[in-house]
Amino acid sequence: MSFIRPEVRDLLQRWSEVIASAVIMLVGLWFLFTDQWIWQGLGIFIAVVGAILGFAAWRRTRFASLTAGPGLVEVDERQISYFAPYEGGVVSIDMLARITAVAPVKGGGPDDLTWVLEEDGGVTLTIPNAAAGAQDLFDAFAALTDVDYSNAQRALEDRSGDSFVIWSKPRAALH
Repeated sequence: MSFIRPEVRDLLQRWSEVIASAVIMLVGLWFLFTDQWIWQGLGIFIAVVGAILGFAAWRRTRFASLTAGPGLVEVDERQISYFAPYEGGVVSIDMLARITAVAPVKGGGPDDLTWVLEEDGGVTLTIPNAAAGAQDLFDAFAALTDVDYSNAQRALEDRSGDSFVIWSKPRAALH
């Protein structure tokens, strides 16, 4: 028998990383307000680490799916795999040319967001945000430089079905 309602348990589970980061930051702030400078320095360090971890966790949680959707996403050794009943595929993080977030249509939410990963060789992998393991995509995207997370946020908030490029491979200039 559980004393916590299932909705509250699910909410706490979803935001658990953010809550843990806030606790780390509070411990750092507690050390910051002591009288000894060594503890204050340690407190600043702990608070900054908690803030950085909290920001990354908050960003991942915003895009977390609320329901179980079709398929499974796995990120393993710089390779993104998507397995689904009727579609799927594998792309290499090193071979990616572009990552696009397709906004949900009117009335949709984070579950209706779609990721389109394009490789240099023409392979395109479409992954619904509701797929199991899709939250690991943010960790995979962290390996890339200059990912525009603000465009991803705009795609999540937009309800027009438009595409937002969040990362594109820099092209070498010929001259």
